[in-house]
Amino acid sequence: MDRREAFRSLAALSGAFLSVNGLVSKEALAFPSPPERDDDESYWYRLRWQFLIPPDQAFFNTGTLGASPKVVVDTVTRHLLFVEEHLTEWDYSREKPELLAGYRPEETLRRKIADFIHCNLDEVGLTLNATMGMNFLANGIDLEPGDEVLMTDREHGGGRSGWDVKAKRYGTVVKEVRIPNDLSDPNDIVNAFESAITPKTKVVTFPHITSGQGIILPAKRLVALARERNIFSIVDGAQAVGQIRVDVRDIGSDAYYFSPHKWLLAPKGTGVLYIRREEQERIWPTLASYQWDNHEDGMFRFMQYGTHNQSLLRGLEAAIDFMSRIGPERVEMRVRSLGNHLRKGLSEIPRVVLHTPTHPELAAGITRYGIEGLEGTKLQDELWNRKRIRVRGAPAVRQSCHIYNDFTQLDETLEVVRALARE
Repeated sequence: MDRREAFRSLAALSGAFLSVNGLVSKEALAFPSPPERDDDESYWYRLRWQFLIPPDQAFFNTGTLGASPKVVVDTVTRHLLFVEEHLTEWDYSREKPELLAGYRPEETLRRKIADFIHCNLDEVGLTLNATMGMNFLANGIDLEPGDEVLMTDREHGGGRSGWDVKAKRYGTVVKEVRIPNDLSDPNDIVNAFESAITPKTKVVTFPHITSGQGIILPAKRLVALARERNIFSIVDGAQAVGQIRVDVRDIGSDAYYFSPHKWLLAPKGTGVLYIRREEQERIWPTLASYQWDNHEDGMFRFMQYGTHNQSLLRGLEAAIDFMSRIGPERVEMRVRSLGNHLRKGLSEIPRVVLHTPTHPELAAGITRYGIEGLEGTKLQDELWNRKRIRVRGAPAVRQSCHIYNDFTQLDETLEVVRALARE
């Protein structure tokens, strides 16, 4: 019996979700020890039990929302209960546990985030999502009419719209760099940006990994290009942190923002904004509460947007601990191996069109593809109906491989695609 059949047998016995009591031992459900070999599939099989995804289903839509492990879900729900049970005991003193977020600097959590992306505590601020971080930057930086903001033609709406508002309201100019559909060389991206920069270019902003096609842009090289010309550089890391290793110091960008609720597997409604300490004075806080002008703690002044959910922050901390325990290097290696397996298999099927590059520097866990003559939503629905495989299907299929996926699920994907390509 293969792993997929084993999952389905458990599902038939225990209902839609895995039962902790009886069918699976506590040892099997425990967090697995680090594998001795990189190709140890049993490690990832055991790690799969850390998630609440029904055992007979495969989730490949991490590019939209990550599946939080049980420790994250438990942390959030326990804290929600704690807040409601202890409201009367809370007297605002620092000796008592905090019951709401928005007024304290959250130094322990921010330090863990800083360690994960390799920067200093005072360079990390907490937001609610990547879009919020982008808007802090677009609305907070001073630009003159005619100043140019250079971006790609593959921006997510959450990475672009704030700049469009600024252009319409203040007369700045948004320019696009075209990323070719048949991209096969990272140099082509660098050359396209270099050709598009003019003396009026004041900001360069781009996704570390594009949302639709999963293209990894050569972030460090693009940032260096901007730095040489004294241009403010911003990286949208919504699809990167948790999928690949991210070192913002090594990349060198002036700002970097992301949504931990995707690849970092954190609760939905959490975000992070990094601004290099030397550049923070250039950005105005455009949401303001008590500490909006407090420059002592760097990014704390960008966390002044009123009350938000303390329980979600505790879940974010649990997610960082979870992913740190596995290790960003091990996660990236796993994600890349799964993505490469899928792309290789798809490239061998007639009528399949790959929209994600196969160059190893340009792709990791996201693959976008389709079948000639078949709507993406139809392919999406057939994968679900035939094998209970969940992808995103409009306009073409986007399949996001993460640590709760395995090669058996990918082979079943290829089986369905093969059959549909013959029909």
